[in-house]
Amino acid sequence: MNRRRVKIIIASFILAAAMTFLVVAGVQQTSMRHFTPDALVAHAQEVHNRSIQVDGLIAEGTTQWDPTAFKLAFAVRDRDGKAKVNVIYANKLRPDNFKDGGNVFVQGKYNASENLIVATKLQTKCASKYEAADGMTAQTGGADTSDY
Repeated sequence: MNRRRVKIIIASFILAAAMTFLVVAGVQQTSMRHFTPDALVAHAQEVHNRSIQVDGLIAEGTTQWDPTAFKLAFAVRDRDGKAKVNVIYANKLRPDNFKDGGNVFVQGKYNASENLIVATKLQTKCASKYEAADGMTAQTGGADTSDY
């Protein structure tokens, strides 16, 4: 093998290794683990100061909204109410359908010592929005014509 071919093979190997390293490092930094509140509390120390996602219900009586500072504080609970995680969502508007007991998806950085998520993304879910109204069919979206 000539010397030029050896240099090309070595350079290709170094380039492939560098690209692999960058892809792995990028995926680790941008990937987030998804939790329910009870699972987050159970794995709190392992995800301390890391970006996470939590899906649960807005705990009743925990909502505090400051419209002048655009600061929303509340707790997310799991379905059986055993675990709660506190959330602060600042410098953003409060979602229109945000209400106690409603479904919520929170993304942000978790502080295990305070059991607190500083949210960067907050999304509410409204299941009733997709249910058929009385007298409507789910398939057509029109009036129920079974009596005609």
